[in-house]
Amino acid sequence: MIRRTLALLLALAASAALVEARTAARSPDAKPTFIEPTDAPHRHCAGACLKSGTLHWFCRPEQACSLDCNTAPPNRHCHEPPP
Repeated sequence: MIRRTLALLLALAASAALVEARTAARSPDAKPTFIEPTDAPHRHCAGACLKSGTLHWFCRPEQACSLDCNTAPPNRHCHEPPP
């Protein structure tokens, strides 16, 4: 009984780690920067939402910017380029 319970717990822990790794690998977004970098090249991104008004953020030069107004607060994204 103890071995079966231990095996079940190990299987659950392994599957949870696998799901988390797949989710992280699937997400192409990097965290946006809200303070303009002075020592690195960057892309200035801007967008507007009805309730929040104009928003600004910074991404790396090779990343694409997008704004998701369907959440509160709005999500600003920096998308990695496709491989």
